[in-house]
Amino acid sequence: MKSKRNQRSEETLTVKDAFLRMLRANKENEAGYFKARIRLVWEPFFGKHVAENTNNIMVRNRRLYVYVKNAPLRAQMMTVRQGIRDRLNKEFGEDYLEEVIIK
Repeated sequence: MKSKRNQRSEETLTVKDAFLRMLRANKENEAGYFKARIRLVWEPFFGKHVAENTNNIMVRNRRLYVYVKNAPLRAQMMTVRQGIRDRLNKEFGEDYLEEVIIK
């Protein structure tokens, strides 16, 4: 029989894992967390021009919705949606985003 101390050490989580487990208990919190992380890296990853022409970023059901006010930029971003998804998922360290929708 194992003591309580040994049981705890086997169930030890990293702070990141514990935090993500807590977020995933509530889908609204999870989406808000990833939205905040995307906002932090949006301009450094995609540049000032893209950031200035992005009206809104929304995460819902593992889909990223990006609202762009510049039509030529919107068309260009439509062609690189998979790259946007892949780059953000790499930043997250997991395949969180399933799809990027440009509007």
